[in-house]
Amino acid sequence: MASLLAENEALRRENAALQSVKDALQESGERYRRLFEDDLTGDFLTSADGLILACNPAFVRIFGFSSVEEALGTNIRDLYDDPRDRETLLTHLQREGKVENEGRIRRCRDGTRIHVVENVVGHFSAGGDLLETQGYVYDDSRRKQAENALRESEERFRAVLENSLDAAYRRNLQADRYDYMSPIIEDILGFAPEEMAGMSTEEAMERIHPDDRRSVEAELDAAAASGRGLLLYRFLAKSGEYRWLEDHLIVIRDPGGQPLYLGGIVRDVTARRETEEALQCHAAELARINRDLISAHREANLYLDILTHDIGNTENVSNLYAELLVDTAGGEAAGYAANLKRSIAKSIEILGVVSKIRRIHAGPPALRPTDLDAVIRTEIDHFPAAPINYEGASCEVVADVLLCEVFTNLIGNAVKHGGPGVTITIRVEPEEGGFVRVMVADTGHGVPDDRKEEIFHRYERKQRGVGEGLGLYLVQILIDRYGGRIWVEDRIPGRPEEGAAFSFLLREAKGGGTGRA
Repeated sequence: MASLLAENEALRRENAALQSVKDALQESGERYRRLFEDDLTGDFLTSADGLILACNPAFVRIFGFSSVEEALGTNIRDLYDDPRDRETLLTHLQREGKVENEGRIRRCRDGTRIHVVENVVGHFSAGGDLLETQGYVYDDSRRKQAENALRESEERFRAVLENSLDAAYRRNLQADRYDYMSPIIEDILGFAPEEMAGMSTEEAMERIHPDDRRSVEAELDAAAASGRGLLLYRFLAKSGEYRWLEDHLIVIRDPGGQPLYLGGIVRDVTARRETEEALQCHAAELARINRDLISAHREANLYLDILTHDIGNTENVSNLYAELLVDTAGGEAAGYAANLKRSIAKSIEILGVVSKIRRIHAGPPALRPTDLDAVIRTEIDHFPAAPINYEGASCEVVADVLLCEVFTNLIGNAVKHGGPGVTITIRVEPEEGGFVRVMVADTGHGVPDDRKEEIFHRYERKQRGVGEGLGLYLVQILIDRYGGRIWVEDRIPGRPEEGAAFSFLLREAKGGGTGRA
């Protein structure tokens, strides 16, 4: 009986121990299940041929399955972007037994391509045959996209730097060398980037023109304090010639404020500097010419004063004596005296025109609204013997007191050169753009087509006799002064022998009417 009791006690203790082991196994299994299901990585187990035997919810989420059950009915080869990757993986597992942190392109159930990082181990039989693969993946598509974007941005930035006509650089102040120099520096200075990289600060300063070193050193000191600077200096190129460089730089510091690098852009401005120097020389030459012109202008004014005042007074006295000769002389002498009087009158007329031209060029015009009708009628009154047709006009134009000279010369030329019986017509009409068109036409001999343009320039081109063309030259510069233009046409189109029509435009004064009275 005692032995039976002892045996029962032993069985009870053994059952208690077995129950304890069972509870421990259940607790361990539950922890493993929670670890597997709650893991943030996509855990999976596949057969050798790729059938998914087990996976966790994270795997389902990463690859877009609707449930674990749907994933378990899938071959993992279907998730490969390139099916050949599976054979590569299996070969690697046979050789190494595991794959660690390999980036791969995979496809979700909807075909979306993602980038994952994969860790896989192989389970093998005693004979070395692969039985299962077990591993985990995590989706790092966002990191990969950011990495690709950063690389593309760096490539674009480098392409811009290396294709720019300006040279970018970064100089390491601790190592006293260039960490980077754009390839274009070889086109600018003849030195390859590698040659520039090995150039110390002392060597670089030796290549700066002696006249520029002090300003460069001062600007570098200022840049060290302010953080940025602009240098302009001549640098001795490999060819032995100096090139003008413009250097925009910044100072890069460590968190403690210690300067670490100089970064900047160097531009070859040799051509610009040569142009600037040429412009400065040209400006100096222009200034000299301007001084000479001012001096010549003063001298010309002196001569004009003598011509228009002193000689003019002498001509007036001579004209009085000529009139006395005409009245007292007889016979052939009277004819000579008459010719002398006409010559003196012509001289006085030329001096008068020259005096008016001088007034025109003496300074800016004092233009104001001018009654055009009053000017025309006043000038018509100066030619009482000439038949002049004019219907009148009611408008004001922009002009000055010399406007009358335009009509004096045009009417006077028609009377003088038109021949016996010449008739003159004056018309005023409105024109587009705020202008008034005035026409002075005559029935005289007209102007041939080949002279219609040059007639206003005969005085300038010296295609004239004494005093000829001076009046029309005066008319043209007056019309230009008033902001208009003048031209000559046939009075009857196509028939120049039947008279000329001089037309010119005057600006209408604001608020003035335009039209016939």
